[in-house]
Amino acid sequence: MNSHPTINIGLCGFGTVGQGVWKHLERARETLEARLGAKLVLARAAVRDLKKKRAVKIAASKLTDDPMAIATDPKIDIVCELMGGTGLAREVTLAALSRGAIVISANKALICAHGEEIFATARKHGGHFFFEASVAGGIPLIKALREGLVANRFTRIYGILNGTCNYILTQMEEVD
Repeated sequence: MNSHPTINIGLCGFGTVGQGVWKHLERARETLEARLGAKLVLARAAVRDLKKKRAVKIAASKLTDDPMAIATDPKIDIVCELMGGTGLAREVTLAALSRGAIVISANKALICAHGEEIFATARKHGGHFFFEASVAGGIPLIKALREGLVANRFTRIYGILNGTCNYILTQMEEVD
């Protein structure tokens, strides 16, 4: 009998980024499982076109064209929102958080347009929303603030944390 828990992962969006995430998780599975003390299962992926050829090998039985089927599936522990946009991505994110799941997203537009609603839903239902990859290309800033400065209460973080914006602002300041 396996004493390690199982973590089922579902990807909503299976374009270039989604396939890259899938491939990385497959490649790093043993290392991640050893670190987590849990078995990782790449359970499902939501795609636009079920018949499309993909660069990543994936069983047809793991594909769906309905991302809400992943978001609402009680067997999926972690939902990776990789679709982009703010419409369906919002619905998927809120549905998963409403059942207490973990959602991971790098979707800046989604966070900007619906961040307050997303965080409130996560709090209300015991879900978790991880969005570090949307901030400064994944610099581990949010986790450091949330966990390293746990005695402090942050309600907002303001800043420009990417090289392009810093370059533009420097040029605006220095050039007349």
